[in-house]
Amino acid sequence: MTVTLFAAVVISTLTSSVYSYQRFQQQIPNGENVPNPCNRSTTWMGVGHQNLMGRGPQNPFGIDFAANNFTWNGTVCQKDSDGDGYSNGQELGDPNCTWSVGQSPSRTMNLTHPGICEPVGSSRCAYKNTWLTNCNNTKFDCPAINDSGVKNDTLAFPPTSVPTDETTYICHLFRLPNDSDADIIAIEPVIDNMEIMHHMLLYGCSGDVSRITHNESYLCGMGGGMECNSLIGLWGVGVAGQCLNPQLGFRIGPTGYQYAVLQIHWNNPMHKPNLTDSSGMRIYYTTQLRKNRGEIMIVGQDSLEIPPGNNNVSFSGSCAALCTKAVMNQSVYITSSILHMHLLGKSGIIRLYRNGQLLQVIDEVASYDYNTPTMIEFKTPIEMKPGDAIKVDCTFDATQRNTTTYWGEGTSDEMCYGFFAYYPQIRDLNFCGQWKSVDVCGTKTVMSERCDLPAFLTNTRSLPTLCSTNCSNSKCANAVNAALMTGCQRDDDVREFIQKRMGSGFFDVLAKCALVQPPPSAVCTTPGANQIPSHCSQIKSYAGSIPLMAFVIYILRQF
Repeated sequence: MTVTLFAAVVISTLTSSVYSYQRFQQQIPNGENVPNPCNRSTTWMGVGHQNLMGRGPQNPFGIDFAANNFTWNGTVCQKDSDGDGYSNGQELGDPNCTWSVGQSPSRTMNLTHPGICEPVGSSRCAYKNTWLTNCNNTKFDCPAINDSGVKNDTLAFPPTSVPTDETTYICHLFRLPNDSDADIIAIEPVIDNMEIMHHMLLYGCSGDVSRITHNESYLCGMGGGMECNSLIGLWGVGVAGQCLNPQLGFRIGPTGYQYAVLQIHWNNPMHKPNLTDSSGMRIYYTTQLRKNRGEIMIVGQDSLEIPPGNNNVSFSGSCAALCTKAVMNQSVYITSSILHMHLLGKSGIIRLYRNGQLLQVIDEVASYDYNTPTMIEFKTPIEMKPGDAIKVDCTFDATQRNTTTYWGEGTSDEMCYGFFAYYPQIRDLNFCGQWKSVDVCGTKTVMSERCDLPAFLTNTRSLPTLCSTNCSNSKCANAVNAALMTGCQRDDDVREFIQKRMGSGFFDVLAKCALVQPPPSAVCTTPGANQIPSHCSQIKSYAGSIPLMAFVIYILRQF
């Protein structure tokens, strides 16, 4: 998979980001163990923020703490910031206000939140927590998991050491229940160490898994590997779980997936040592098979370059009409959608087009928050026909950065994707997006509206071998001419995309061999070929007057 979902920036540039809470946790008693009033089994990591993960507006305690120069002393300790009748010191385990940084608090149990009035639903607190709008959304609610015959299985990592690297992708192969065919109907996160969790993805395996490490976790990339590239489960910070539309399930068993790879992205920006994690996913499944097999499709942009200091930078990525025509042989129906960006994400919109005209807005997020994404469920699934296009537009705010931010795997890098659950499952529709202007239609097909890219790739696959020692042989000449006839070498985005796939020396070979034998007349008369300083017949005399790389690019643009 291309995402496949993916240069760290100096930590000091992220003072308003999610990382901030980890520094401030050390400045208050029990800062790492403050319970989440909305879900007591979890902690409120950003104690001074309205967002549980520590980004965005401050809550009443955060406002008081900031006004006290982020210092814990008697002034802030004795305050009752949230107005629930208990001082901040009482709530955080320092009732006598004697704690200082580096000491152990006098109490570590029975803590409460100093910035949220509790009990949350009481009459006393009803008008004090008006900003707390998502308190009930943290609990996973899926009535279908209580139906008769529904079973569950937990796919969890064994206790595993977390590296001190900022970004780590780690995978584990699991054997799925396979006594009989069944459908996964819901997935719930099982979080062990919330401090370092970024996201989890579950990939169904259709290929031979014998080459994948068994019975132990292993470092991996953003995808599940070529053998396991069907996305069937996802979780990110702020998502309670997946409750699938009744029209679809993810098939497991003898005729479905028998193995799955769970990928976890750990985020350790403070490079803390001695951390462990055993998180995972709980799958709910039933042998009462649903009508359709489903999958999750990713649409977006695989190339981002966001300049620093700008609060309104936009990028888009599309599953283009030419892709859906090439890959889909029938309509599919979208049952859910979620927009995914990282810390610079500001807003986004996802649109569906038909015949080049806007058909409908699938999802619009006016104020995006990385820590509280919203998954939209469609009771009436949205039909996408072959030839339709989905466009994901993302807007970023980089005012807090002093270096360029690129697409990448780390939390401090950026992404622009939409994730869509859909049915029926279409082979090779797991990723449908773009790398700059190049359309990537699944794992095997790439296209461009500007040239015949599939033909170019087919004709040049063996070119480095055919032309490595002798440009004059007929097979090399045929391959070079076939490649030049497509016109792909003239497009900057296509050329850069191909160079990333085939290596930096590929176009050196193509340009060198294009000089040895004259290209066919059709190449030289291609529209645009004569709009540059030299005609095809004059290329050789031009070669000695410019640097090598400029000459390579010049040669390729002639044809």
